Amino acid sequence: MANGVRTGHVYQFGAFTLDARTGELTQGGRRTPLRDQSLHLLLALLEQPGQLLTREELTGRLWPAGTFVDFDRGLNKVVNHLRDALGDSAEHPRFVETLPRKGYRFIAPVTTDGTDLEDTPVLPTPRPRRRLLLMVGLGAVVLLVTAAGIRAARKWVLERASETPRISALAVIPLDDLSQDPEQQYFADGLTDALITDLAKLGGVRITSRTSVMQYRRTKKTIKDIGRELNVDAVVEGTVTHAGNRVRVTAQLIQVATDMHLWADSYDREVSEILDLQRALTTDIARRINIFLKPLDRPRIVRPEAYGLYLKGRYAFYQYTSRGWQEAIQRFNEAIENDPGFAPAHSGLAETYLVAGTYGAIPNEEALMRGKAAAAKALQLDDGLASAHYALATAYTWYDWDWAGAEREFRRGLDLNPQDALGRNWHSGYLSLLGRHDEAISEQERARELDPLSLIVNANLTRALYYARRYDEAIVQARRTLELDPKFGVALFWLEGSLRHKGLFEEAVKLRQFAAAPDRAPIIAQTFQHDGFQALLRESGEAFKKSGQLQTAARCYAQIGENDEALALLEACAQRRCSNLVSLNVEPDFDGLRRDPRFQNLVRQIGR
Repeated sequence: MANGVRTGHVYQFGAFTLDARTGELTQGGRRTPLRDQSLHLLLALLEQPGQLLTREELTGRLWPAGTFVDFDRGLNKVVNHLRDALGDSAEHPRFVETLPRKGYRFIAPVTTDGTDLEDTPVLPTPRPRRRLLLMVGLGAVVLLVTAAGIRAARKWVLERASETPRISALAVIPLDDLSQDPEQQYFADGLTDALITDLAKLGGVRITSRTSVMQYRRTKKTIKDIGRELNVDAVVEGTVTHAGNRVRVTAQLIQVATDMHLWADSYDREVSEILDLQRALTTDIARRINIFLKPLDRPRIVRPEAYGLYLKGRYAFYQYTSRGWQEAIQRFNEAIENDPGFAPAHSGLAETYLVAGTYGAIPNEEALMRGKAAAAKALQLDDGLASAHYALATAYTWYDWDWAGAEREFRRGLDLNPQDALGRNWHSGYLSLLGRHDEAISEQERARELDPLSLIVNANLTRALYYARRYDEAIVQARRTLELDPKFGVALFWLEGSLRHKGLFEEAVKLRQFAAAPDRAPIIAQTFQHDGFQALLRESGEAFKKSGQLQTAARCYAQIGENDEALALLEACAQRRCSNLVSLNVEPDFDGLRRDPRFQNLVRQIGR
């Protein structure tokens, strides 16, 4: 069989088709460049799939007799180029497998002219003295193969269609930076983030959000382990090489259940064309997993310097620290200065201000004002940015108390990208403030499904349950969040409130001690033992009032029945237009004030 020749002229394997007559290798109708020697190597392997071809056989096929070259090194280069063209690798081969010190074999299923090669007759290489007899025999064979080939082709298409794996959930694990330079990690992470966002916009398949997948950077876990932990059917993995003004991305789609490689490709562009690369990569993956594609606008050219600064901003943003957010703001502003028309930089700036304000890294009013302005500018440049619509909706809610405007922007964001976990997280908060608690909880659970390991998404599910007065469930959810990070302040905050409203004061005190400075913890315990929990609330109220946190101080005074003081603080807060006053109508701490006309007047001021 080593000298056999296949009768087929068109080979199909994976997503590729090779026409042996023209030497054209295509993938999804697009031509894949292939050097002559790599083409001859591929043909040799395809003629005998599953069989070992020794290095001697292959060098004899690739180089004429009398050629003087370093055959080992030359063959290695040809194999590497072929693997590059196919998106294959020696470590995890899908097509070309290396048998050390022996040779190579083609390991993927191959069909030719619609017939599986395992069932295709292999003809011996013709000898001159038998040529006439062979030609007569071939005539009969061609007639038989033609008729059988049509039936086989139809069968092949039907079988492949029925065997196409159903993918309803997908994760993009961090693209590997081949430069191994820590200073370049932002570029690979930024492209990972962009691919997740672009796929999420398409809908039809659940895409796991960035926060949950980043833990798998350079992981040793298997695809099956990752798929099980993230509850997905398939995983996209790949590499990024960034050198000068060129960027190369390779990607492959792997089915979790079978560990089968469903698709692979590589993309090479100038950095200025990076948005076109992202679109091509997203489109190819979407087609492979049968997502309906809407017509896409041609992406604009972006200045390489601006795009690099933008990616550095995204990288800093996801550090989720005060220092990271300050750096993100600086990088986004530098990107905007370099390319004022690059809308994603304005949107990233908006998101950073709003998130940093939520965590108290920036004064809340400043965060909302600047975040709103950046989101509005982003949408002026590109109304199709879902993240900017979500950010503007949040600013309308907390800064302007413009509930109709917020509803409009949230609707637009959901239409553009229903799988933005951060956007759905913000939308859940908006629904809670409207008193639509069941919808808010459902929306927050949807955000958690998209980003199961996000601290803020999990903590805000506790918030939604707390506002709904479902304290038992809130306590359970808060403790689940603290399993991810025992010191996460947002989760501790909502847990303390839930314990307090359940009357579990001893547990609430222990939580306060845990969150307090070491020298403060004994004082908290002593105050509780001698004067009870109300004394702790009064102390907290005085401290918050002194620091200017009027709404939080009012919550403490309302809990101990000092209603006049609580209402006076809330009225002062309304005059300052404190952003957190929007929770007035749903905050359980104010339940004792709801019948007071002064409180009802405050509720009307915020439009509720």
